Amino acid sequence: MFKITNESQTLFAIYKKGVHLGNERGKNSNAAIRNYLIAALYEESLNDKEFISFYSGIKAIKNIHF
Repeated sequence: MFKITNESQTLFAIYKKGVHLGNERGKNSNAAIRNYLIAALYEESLNDKEFISFYSGIKAIKNIHF
């Protein structure tokens, strides 16, 4: 299977309830949120729609920050 490298993915600012938590790369904001949650050791909560609904992602300006 073909794996996309981080350099070819878009950088997104990740927010929880409007508070900026950090940045993560992904092919879209949902993938970036998923990657962020896995890195933050919340992988077991990925199927919890209410938990996921607290998070949002916005494309980082100039690919460096939110």
